[in-house]
Amino acid sequence: MSNIIQTTHRDIAWFKQANEFHQLQMKPQFQRNLVWTDKQKSFLIDSILNSYPVPELYMQDIISGDGSKLYIVVDGQQRITACLDFIDNQFQIDGKDSPSYAEMSFDDLSTDQKKKIYSYSFVVRLLPEMSDPEIREIFSRLNRNNVVLNAQELRQATYWGQFIQTMNEIADNDVWRILGVFTPKDVKRMLDVEFISELAVASIHGVQNKKLTLDKYYEIYEDEFPQRDETIYTFDLVTREISHLLPNINKTRWSKKTDFYTLFVLLSNRKDLLPLGQVKKALGETLLNGIGNLIDKYVSTDKEQIPTIGFDENIKEYSINLRASSDLGARKKREDALQKLLEPLFS
Repeated sequence: MSNIIQTTHRDIAWFKQANEFHQLQMKPQFQRNLVWTDKQKSFLIDSILNSYPVPELYMQDIISGDGSKLYIVVDGQQRITACLDFIDNQFQIDGKDSPSYAEMSFDDLSTDQKKKIYSYSFVVRLLPEMSDPEIREIFSRLNRNNVVLNAQELRQATYWGQFIQTMNEIADNDVWRILGVFTPKDVKRMLDVEFISELAVASIHGVQNKKLTLDKYYEIYEDEFPQRDETIYTFDLVTREISHLLPNINKTRWSKKTDFYTLFVLLSNRKDLLPLGQVKKALGETLLNGIGNLIDKYVSTDKEQIPTIGFDENIKEYSINLRASSDLGARKKREDALQKLLEPLFS
């Protein structure tokens, strides 16, 4: 493939102009959402101002039948967007990483410093027009050579179908900010999409062993995802119910991924009973807070003292299976224990 990939250089002024003429397009199949923080963007701008090298970009130049051109960024969306955002004064340079330009926006820079940014050139690898599978194969291979990418980032490069599109759509819902399940780092590294994919598979097929089955279902549902509408409905119903049952969930253990997984799967299996009435909601909040506190107590208690305290057997079973938390056996045992503990809620 190397004989058909050309190399060129394009400065930031070129990208600014292409964007202003609406000729610049990010390749959505390879990139989900703009997840760089201002701090990360700031670090890039500092590198540019100091003339440090930045990783190369991958693009396509597409010419239409009427002679117009479209410039597609296949790999490098975050870098280009950071540069355009800075020129548009959307963030300031972080003083901790860049004391020489502390708290400066683009308009605060001198004329020479602005010219330095505009004239900074990226190395650009130009891909020819080719089929989507060919582009996907190239992009996947590029990323597989990058040891910092995690499994979900590689899935994002490998799969384009309705399943991964649905998982990204669900991940973009504001309810996750309320639930507090994901950190900004999780979102940046697409671990939110990975976890939501696990929840989706569990709601359709029952609890799974994460390590063994997630890629299998990504492949199964690549061409067609017939459960799309039902899955979106399930997530909307169950996440809203959890936010109502636990209005302060971020202060409880139920916002931890291991515990949230168990609670979500249990409620998705009982979604025909949702939404709960006000009386049941109040009972559910009391039960979940009480169960969470007992699990916290069990986990923090010296194991020699446990027999003298007299924990409920289901609290013990749930707590013991917090270890190896993503294994199929542990997930099933936690679900069974929580179902028994919450039985008054569904009776």
